[in-house]
Amino acid sequence: MKTIFEQIGDKISVWLHDQGQTQTFFANRMGISKQVANKIINGKKAINVNEIQKIAGIMNISVDNLLKIEEPTPIIQDPIMFMIGKLDNENTKEKLQFLNYVMDEMIELEEIIKSE
Repeated sequence: MKTIFEQIGDKISVWLHDQGQTQTFFANRMGISKQVANKIINGKKAINVNEIQKIAGIMNISVDNLLKIEEPTPIIQDPIMFMIGKLDNENTKEKLQFLNYVMDEMIELEEIIKSE
């Protein structure tokens, strides 16, 4: 998971892209060097409350919106299909695919029995 500073940097980067602006523009608006701006945008510099407020003002968003942590969407992967990708033996892959099919059928039959 990304740090809060990396997430803020990502938001700044997207905002700059959407505005058609550069890191130099951001640095000038912040009153900082291009090097420091680059570190902020890359999440490599811890920023303080005053800087957070200034960034939010420049981006014309609330501090809450700037600080809102974006949770990554978990990737749910079928364990059988995950294992298949790791195997070299075609015969074993076929057996696992068949097992996966049988398990899906069993689950479906179980749901039908429960609904009756």
